[in-house]
Amino acid sequence: MARPFEKLPAGARNHLEAMAANGLLSESAAATALGMPFDQFRRVITEHEPSKRIWEDALAVERDQLLNALYSKAVEGDVKACQTLLASRHGISDKQPQNGGGGGVSVVFNLPDAMDPAEYAKRVQVQQERLNDDSQ
Repeated sequence: MARPFEKLPAGARNHLEAMAANGLLSESAAATALGMPFDQFRRVITEHEPSKRIWEDALAVERDQLLNALYSKAVEGDVKACQTLLASRHGISDKQPQNGGGGGVSVVFNLPDAMDPAEYAKRVQVQQERLNDDSQ
């Protein structure tokens, strides 16, 4: 039985970035292309920091390729591509209003429960106190 992989093999960066540039990047395809068992590939890109960075860089190449393709579609007039780019890159969506800062003001009034008219009359009735008139 062969020793388990502890890091990606030499040349993995170039190989993974080339796969990403051609739209062929997936964990299973990468593991196969690098000659690694799938479970070991996943463990290596999770636990070994330099290998994790290589995988993340390859994903960034793929993301850039996809954004470039989306941008080309948007420039050609594809409305859905335009909406997707605005939402993903700039947070602008037609589903939510644009009000500059995002968080508006909210005021909540909590009113007491209704009471019967007799109880209400008792509570609002004002009793006047007699003033002592010291001048008499």
